[in-house]
Amino acid sequence: MNTKALVLAANAVARQGGQGLNLQHMLEALREDFELSVFCRDAGEPRTHKVPPSPLSTALGRVPLLRRRRDWLVLASDLHFDRYVASHLPAADVFQGVVGQCAESLQAARRRGMRTVLDVVNTHVDDFRAHVDRESRKFGLKGNIGPAMYQRILQEYRTADVVRVMSERSRRTFLTRGFPEEKLVVASPPMDLGEFSPATFKQGVFRVGFVGLIEPWKGFHYLLDAWESLRPKDAELVLWGGPGSRAATNMIREFQARDTSLLVKPQEVRKVGYAEVYGKMSVLVHPSLADGFSYSVVEAMASGVPVIVTDNTGAADLVEEGVNGYVVPTADARALHERLEHLYRHPELLPRMGAKAREAVQRHLTPENFRRPLVTRIQQALA
Repeated sequence: MNTKALVLAANAVARQGGQGLNLQHMLEALREDFELSVFCRDAGEPRTHKVPPSPLSTALGRVPLLRRRRDWLVLASDLHFDRYVASHLPAADVFQGVVGQCAESLQAARRRGMRTVLDVVNTHVDDFRAHVDRESRKFGLKGNIGPAMYQRILQEYRTADVVRVMSERSRRTFLTRGFPEEKLVVASPPMDLGEFSPATFKQGVFRVGFVGLIEPWKGFHYLLDAWESLRPKDAELVLWGGPGSRAATNMIREFQARDTSLLVKPQEVRKVGYAEVYGKMSVLVHPSLADGFSYSVVEAMASGVPVIVTDNTGAADLVEEGVNGYVVPTADARALHERLEHLYRHPELLPRMGAKAREAVQRHLTPENFRRPLVTRIQQALA
């Protein structure tokens, strides 16, 4: 019988998008050891509080010129979510919230004598913000973490008793900035291989895939540079995702005018189906400048597809150089070109590397490997 109560808050719908998957994994892991109360965007669990949408975010989304400001929409939604949770917080032993969404909730929980857990889904905000701002400036854009949000996140770091990160690489971005090691716990999300059919590599075309928001900090432009310099025949570059700005849209249109091998599919991978997306890839490239983990990388690996990732992607923890994929420096189009060219010229490597990628997921990303360190660290905070 669970004797400790935990309030779990996430501005997401379970299983929808990366944050929704993270929420689902948390529900599955924590319900074994705690009596859960949940605040989220959709009621589907017992003792769930469905948080209404932000009126401001909804209003902004109706204005054509403003709906592209995804950073404004997210900020308005997260602030509304946080304030609602803080004002409706039930009695419990532990409160857990997601970074950027819980500054007021964490404070309210501490005032009520709860232990607090912060779920950090990216690298340290200083690391993440530096990459986002630098790459955004190249597109004439502003970064998506303004001064107010930056200070909120730092406050969340200070308030939390436990900070969960998604990878060892993310953990190091905290340690290098002097963050207390004893507050950190690495809990990488589990993957169910039963949801993924192994790729067959019988499509007759060298197909490179990218999955994610097409935004500067995702590094898609470095992949475009690598592809243009490679110019492979009988090949496709498929971007699964939608542009996050007019500048990104214009860059893609200009590229497609020069090279028809670039395809853009602004569809949600889980709705299209893993087999249709990953199962038809030769390799997934994740050129992100800063990612706490990246579900798309491990979904590709679970599908038996080799990956090329940057050294500031958390899922790179699972990549063995030349065995199941490659790790390249961030913002290095030449390195991407070299790895892609090698695989293009040696297609016989793809099935073998893909099989090793699937094995790595099966070995490391188990429910118990996710649950044990997280629950143990929370229980230690309660002792």
